[in-house]
Amino acid sequence: MQNMEQERHSWIKLSLILLLLFTLGALSYLASKLNISINLDNDRAILVSKLEQAISVIVIFIFPPLLFALFWTKTKVHYLGITTKVSLKTLFISAILILLALPLINWIATLNEQMNLPETFSGIEAWMKKSEESAKKITEAYTQGTSMTVLITNLFVIALLAALSEELFFRGMLQKVLIECFKNKHIAIWTGAILFSAFHMQFFGFFPRMLMGAYLGYLFLWTGSLWPGIIAHFVNNGMAVFLVWLSNRGVISADVDKIGTFENEIMYVITSTVLVILSLILIYRMEKKRRNALTHIN
Repeated sequence: MQNMEQERHSWIKLSLILLLLFTLGALSYLASKLNISINLDNDRAILVSKLEQAISVIVIFIFPPLLFALFWTKTKVHYLGITTKVSLKTLFISAILILLALPLINWIATLNEQMNLPETFSGIEAWMKKSEESAKKITEAYTQGTSMTVLITNLFVIALLAALSEELFFRGMLQKVLIECFKNKHIAIWTGAILFSAFHMQFFGFFPRMLMGAYLGYLFLWTGSLWPGIIAHFVNNGMAVFLVWLSNRGVISADVDKIGTFENEIMYVITSTVLVILSLILIYRMEKKRRNALTHIN
């Protein structure tokens, strides 16, 4: 009877989180349409927009998981995995793996961009392309500029805040509730990864973002800590911000972040795939060994 009651509560929690996620998605879509109406050539307007985004991220992505943990879990803030210690080796490899995966992710993204829906869904495809173009315009406006202020602001808003907030929401809260409901960790992780990617509403980058969501989900599962995912997420976003900034300054080519997508670069993709697999195995074994050691101590 107690198990049935607990399971019912788990599905109620999931329903409320999904309702919140759907509402946030709808609001984000409306906000993106409003952002297009701002003067994207006005530096002040763009800065104000970034500030508004930072505030909204804190309110709608950081506060809900914290309130959820404080008022609806027994372990309070510890539930989210932000107080769990993790080895420096795991943090380092988690971050490096993101860099190693770049050719593979770029290659998958290129395949994703070539996706065409059947004629029946032409209206949906047109909407998807329009949504993608809107997101691209906003991203380009946010990342334009060559000053150190632009770089620091973007690293904070686009990289750090996004990494912290999305890991708290999608891994710290949503993934754990999905595990409670499905009783299967792998189904929960991949369901969370799909929702994570879908929420961004950039459908021609859906699959690489989904794979990244799964990677972050397994990091959280293996370590019990949110910090490897936060660090890896920050490195992924921060690397993109930094490369664009260097490109704006003319230091590097604008195509440097497209490695693995050009002709005769398939070996980069294969090498990237092998290194990613080996890194995942290494992280898994390291964390399994650490957990076993802690078990023996206790």
